Amino acid sequence: MLKKINYFNQTYRKKENLVLIHQMGKVGSTSLTKSLKSYGYLPLHIHSFYSPISYEMYKNYHAIKFYRSPLHRLNYFLTKQLVLKLLKSRKKLKVISIVREPVSRNLSMYFQAFHVPLMDINSTTDNRQEANTNLQAFRNDFFQKFNHHYGINWFDNEFKRTWHIDVYNYPFHKEEGYTVIEKGNVEVLLLTMEKLNEAEQIIRGFLDMEEFTLTNENMGEQKWYQSVYKEFKQKIQPSEEYLNALYDSKYMKHFYTNDEVETFKGKYREETHTPTPSFSTTN
Repeated sequence: MLKKINYFNQTYRKKENLVLIHQMGKVGSTSLTKSLKSYGYLPLHIHSFYSPISYEMYKNYHAIKFYRSPLHRLNYFLTKQLVLKLLKSRKKLKVISIVREPVSRNLSMYFQAFHVPLMDINSTTDNRQEANTNLQAFRNDFFQKFNHHYGINWFDNEFKRTWHIDVYNYPFHKEEGYTVIEKGNVEVLLLTMEKLNEAEQIIRGFLDMEEFTLTNENMGEQKWYQSVYKEFKQKIQPSEEYLNALYDSKYMKHFYTNDEVETFKGKYREETHTPTPSFSTTN
């Protein structure tokens, strides 16, 4: 235990090349992390300092209680709190966070731990009936049980709680897709995923790098569920209620232009053929 604490102290408090990638998951941070590593940086990749993201995303599923037990969650919390304390003790901490439009993020996140809904459906329905195991059954499950509001509430529930920074109190350059916030020893770079490929110069300046090139890493194509995920998305049918609940949020109004929001809505309206099953508005 002492050896682990010493490692944490040397790494998270003293390493000068450490950069914290603190973000909500499925926002393209893998490409950024691997690119920074290639330039000699130590990117620390964290979704939450309080609870495993998988538990929060699938909290309405019975199976998550076995996948993320109370003991696992307690260990996670204590470890991350130690890391956070060491990070806050640094003279200067660079933090990068990335934003993504919520419907695409939710679709991608649903498959991140796809075994959880798979286990739930398998344990609560007659899996000998094709209607209970086809992709439409999982689309219905997605709208009815998944935590769709995690992403749009992440800056209030996670980021503000951690750094005591309310990003909504700071202007965001929507057209350029970024902003920089400084508070105490913490300097934050916020980026939109949709303009991440155009942000190389911004990242270079933020980290005082002489050069930086972002190497795209499409992890989705390497996942075991890639073909299923592709077909799942092709016939997804969000209702107007669902689109409005996410796209009319303060999250979208702060980070995206009105034209961008309408473009996102239009994309999914064009793909809508039948009404979406009801979804929870209290997640």
